[in-house]
Amino acid sequence: MINLERRKQILDILAEEGNIKTLELSERLGVTGATIRTDLRDLAREGAIVRYHGGVSLPTSKFSDVGENYMVRSIQHVELKDVIGREAAKLVGAGDTIFMDASSTTAHMIPYLQSTENVTVITNGIHTAMELQHHSYFKSIILLGGMLRPHSGAIEGVMSREQISRLSGEYYFVSGNGFSVEAGLTGNNFFELELKRMCAERSKHIVALIDSTKIGVDSASRFIPIERIDYLITDKGIDEDTIKAVKAKGITVIVAE
Repeated sequence: MINLERRKQILDILAEEGNIKTLELSERLGVTGATIRTDLRDLAREGAIVRYHGGVSLPTSKFSDVGENYMVRSIQHVELKDVIGREAAKLVGAGDTIFMDASSTTAHMIPYLQSTENVTVITNGIHTAMELQHHSYFKSIILLGGMLRPHSGAIEGVMSREQISRLSGEYYFVSGNGFSVEAGLTGNNFFELELKRMCAERSKHIVALIDSTKIGVDSASRFIPIERIDYLITDKGIDEDTIKAVKAKGITVIVAE
């Protein structure tokens, strides 16, 4: 089991049990005490867990903004994100340049892009870029510059404006905290949303990757209006009335099975 998979499994266990002793965790995962301590140290540094003498637990809002933590988000609705990522990857053609945001949903596209040659990926996601660099089938990976927000793995702000102005892509694969027919894509972090708007401006087609738990949810700020979205890729949890309403806006809806 590679580090990332093991650390996701640790978070999965904590999501179910709340807390666990370090020794028990080591035994359940079949790794040495040294390995598990390294995992826990790194997860604690990212704000994904809280360590105490002899054990670990998930943080509360007192310690960390859990909802914005990439490692925590990466273990939520994994099955839905995986089928959505698989369908999204089918849109990418050989030689395409694509933008990918820093969300855990778009990261699920990566394994399904291995059959597509010479793809260039532009992203503001540290974790996304780290996962991309493990694969040799990409032409190039461009990591946008700016301010790195702790624990989220997202680079944000307008420092990337000049860099983005020199780039363009066929698709922008993007997620958000919410999506509705009235508001389009919405989110909570104003600085990162500004960077997302800039990426959208430099893309021919905008593809919203939204699992059904986020549909009908409006967050603090709109960042891509419904009129700018070309594709909505979601899962079978979406209801038929919403599908009809989204299609009426001229958006292609892809329901991943």
